[in-house]
Amino acid sequence: MSISSNPIKKPIPLRVIFILNALMTVLPFVFYYVFTTRNITVGTLDPIWMVYTGMAYIISFVILVYFLSNRKQLGARIMFVINILIAIPAGAYIGILVAIISLALSFFNNKVLAYFSA
Repeated sequence: MSISSNPIKKPIPLRVIFILNALMTVLPFVFYYVFTTRNITVGTLDPIWMVYTGMAYIISFVILVYFLSNRKQLGARIMFVINILIAIPAGAYIGILVAIISLALSFFNNKVLAYFSA
């Protein structure tokens, strides 16, 4: 006799949130590499800010995974807002966009809302 646990399946929009935020942890380092090897400058932005942004995204992603796995919707939303704040000093507009998309999905997608309320 086998006992099967049937956990609630994670909805696709929640997986999109996860993947986008995981991607945000890698992108600043890719941009840093490209900008430093190609001698690209963006205004007065020092490229090391991209590294700081990437490290902050890694920390926020670890915390976000904790909140998502424990179904803490408010904590996840706070992390999305923090990601916006992390992106501002480096002018990481992609990070701001990802955080806004994640925040919108957490507020307006019925499947994501159902996952957190289950």
